[in-house]
Amino acid sequence: MKLITDGDMIVLYLNRMYISSLDFTDKEATEKYMKRLLMKISNKYDIKIDGYYVVNLYVDMNYGVVIEIKKEELEYLDYFVNQIEINTKVTEGSFLYEVYNFDSSLFKKFIIYKIKDKLYLRVKDNISDLEMGKVLESAEIVYGTKANEIIRKAKVVR
Repeated sequence: MKLITDGDMIVLYLNRMYISSLDFTDKEATEKYMKRLLMKISNKYDIKIDGYYVVNLYVDMNYGVVIEIKKEELEYLDYFVNQIEINTKVTEGSFLYEVYNFDSSLFKKFIIYKIKDKLYLRVKDNISDLEMGKVLESAEIVYGTKANEIIRKAKVVR
């Protein structure tokens, strides 16, 4: 698990081991899981988490999930004191990996896109956790609308 705080947003990166038993089509189960996860984050990192949150989950079966958590400011602040309420939105798709230095022996398992001087990889075959680790050592994950835009605009190299 990797956690990044960016102003009023928290971004979590969870690999597929964390979410293997979670069914993202079941909204109620997903929201319960997210509430438990937020409580764990609150306790472990000493971050005050209460109120109403919009949670966007970007799911990729090869990597796992990237979760963007943003607190919504409501007029009735006292209503959510020491409570967590969330609204989740699940987006399934493929992640891209912007690579800087990469082991070319793994290229056969990826579709390679190029924009300007940047290379992006998209998994085309199932890869092992070890192979995913090698990719993540020298790459940055790109997901959501940014990934879709790159796929639409980029030149397929291989």
